[in-house]
Amino acid sequence: MKIKWILIFLLLFGILGYFREFFFVHLNNIMYIKYYRHPTALNVPFVMQPFTSFSYQTLYYSKYFFTVLSVVLFFFSAYFAIIKLTSNKKLVRFLIYSYGLLLILAAISMAYGFVFNQRLQDDEYTLSRWLLGIAQSPIICLILLASENLFNKSVQTHHKN
Repeated sequence: MKIKWILIFLLLFGILGYFREFFFVHLNNIMYIKYYRHPTALNVPFVMQPFTSFSYQTLYYSKYFFTVLSVVLFFFSAYFAIIKLTSNKKLVRFLIYSYGLLLILAAISMAYGFVFNQRLQDDEYTLSRWLLGIAQSPIICLILLASENLFNKSVQTHHKN
């Protein structure tokens, strides 16, 4: 039964990752076409055609919304995976704390870049994107799931002493 759920969640993370990558690659391509006013070698898929009607600026700022949406989807997928695959409530708390820390650090990094450099294009932006990349992946969930047995052993050892 547990193997079935592991496969379901791996498939879910794979599908989320594929569609996230597909969406952002093509959205960036559309933004490139709009900004430089010439086509690229990458064709715009039919499903992405509606985005060609928006301005570059609208697309640029919409990426923040779509990034947050992607983080939320990955968070809830990880949340349900941990609930379904473990019996340890502390792992859910670690997941929440981990996502909270990632989001806070990313926000601080972007705010620092914006306040001190008046733009979101420097190293602070790169750090923020890297942190959000972790939040848009199953990495935290997989680490927590893999650590469940270690956590249970440490609790058992603590109770024996």
